[in-house]
Amino acid sequence: MKKRLLIFLFFLCISVVGGVAQLNPQFSQYMEVPSATNPASIARDEMMSVFGVYRLQWAGYSGAPKDLLFSFTMPLKIGDTKHGLGLYFLSDEIGLFKNQSVLLQYSYKLRVLKGVLSLGLNVGFINQTFDMDEVDFVGADGEEMSGDEYHESKDPILDAFTASESNDVAFDVSFGCEYSQDEFYVGLSVLHLNAARFNYGSDVYDLYMPRIFSLTGAYELQMRKSNLVFIPSAQLRTNFSSWQCELTGLFEYSKRVRGGISYRFGDAFVFLFGVDVINGLRLCYSYDLPTSKMIRSGGSHEVSLRYSFKPQFAKKNKYKSDRIL
Repeated sequence: MKKRLLIFLFFLCISVVGGVAQLNPQFSQYMEVPSATNPASIARDEMMSVFGVYRLQWAGYSGAPKDLLFSFTMPLKIGDTKHGLGLYFLSDEIGLFKNQSVLLQYSYKLRVLKGVLSLGLNVGFINQTFDMDEVDFVGADGEEMSGDEYHESKDPILDAFTASESNDVAFDVSFGCEYSQDEFYVGLSVLHLNAARFNYGSDVYDLYMPRIFSLTGAYELQMRKSNLVFIPSAQLRTNFSSWQCELTGLFEYSKRVRGGISYRFGDAFVFLFGVDVINGLRLCYSYDLPTSKMIRSGGSHEVSLRYSFKPQFAKKNKYKSDRIL
């Protein structure tokens, strides 16, 4: 029981230190799901796509992060202007917290020089839930206590969560921009631009989603006289109190099979593999091997599935590559 309480306190601390809700969930396959960090990237390849990804982080830890994401994106042409539309659902669990986001995504695309400049926006809601029923409280005498009895001990943090299951809903806005040509793209975004706040009925303590700044880019290098393509990419994310940087090297053969390795500084090596099962249907798997001394686990697993096709109204874009995702 004491172990369960310690695990609870550990994940409570990493989730809400200073009243800040945890950073957006990290996806090792950020190249496959660019719209998770930048709404400007939707419909980049002018394909209609249905995408799903599941991530189990720190396997073997009770209360470790679990993430499930679904998205639908499509290109749209109105007159001579090009746009992207998307619907995005994310379930993010860590410890006793669960965030569920439903967002509408939009991007507006302009031809600039030899490429495309895209401006994107996310708008929607985040529902955050905190479940106290999963906690076993133990008093100084070693006897079990109810949540109400523990609250009477005047714990300033736990008193903020007055109900056995507390939840709040907040409005959320994100913005991004991206520039792309045949061989590369680079994008900058700000998630949770309005720093959405969650209040559990206490004047002492509330939570908010920090603004997360993300810079992502990739470059496509065609190997001479072969069907092999090398795609280096990088992602930097920060809320200016913590930083996360990831470098990835990915090889792709005949546009059907891909594999590579990433390094997330101070955290993990990531091994990635993907295959186009049939035309338009892509299955990917990645495994995170932790290098941090703070976390001793069985690693993290991530599986994604995407189905993409070109709608009849979308003409081929000679400025875009179908290989860079």
